[in-house]
Amino acid sequence: MAEAFLLKGSPENLSWSLQDMRSRRSGLLRGKPESWMVWGVNGRLEWVLQRLEEREVFVYATRSAGVEGGLALYGVARGRAELSGRYWPRGEGWLAFYLEVKKAAPGVLEHPENPRTWKLVPREKLAEAGAPVLPGPQKLKPEQAEKLKKLLEQRA
Repeated sequence: MAEAFLLKGSPENLSWSLQDMRSRRSGLLRGKPESWMVWGVNGRLEWVLQRLEEREVFVYATRSAGVEGGLALYGVARGRAELSGRYWPRGEGWLAFYLEVKKAAPGVLEHPENPRTWKLVPREKLAEAGAPVLPGPQKLKPEQAEKLKKLLEQRA
């Protein structure tokens, strides 16, 4: 099994992507399956985007006002998305890709507009599972990815 990735992002940006997944307000998801969303990496991290195709991606929501941070969801990268301008409310210069969402922590898909209601998998649980959260994008071994999937399933 190929390596997976753990990517981090603000709850605000994740909320934006999830709301777009639900409402299709941006047009980027027109004609795409309902389970697809747009996610991205910093523009300086082209190497990550090049390795993502068909790989499992875990998204960790970082700490923010009213949100402790934690593992929010996982899915499979389904190709590059071309942005014609700013997409997310926080930050610019992102390289975007389509992510087919496979599983999410409770509240994430049900209430994408309110990150404070999300029941994220805490950072400590990721460390206990052998996948401590480090700065920047992280490659995960297959056994780490399987443990993170189980953590999300246990939260459901």
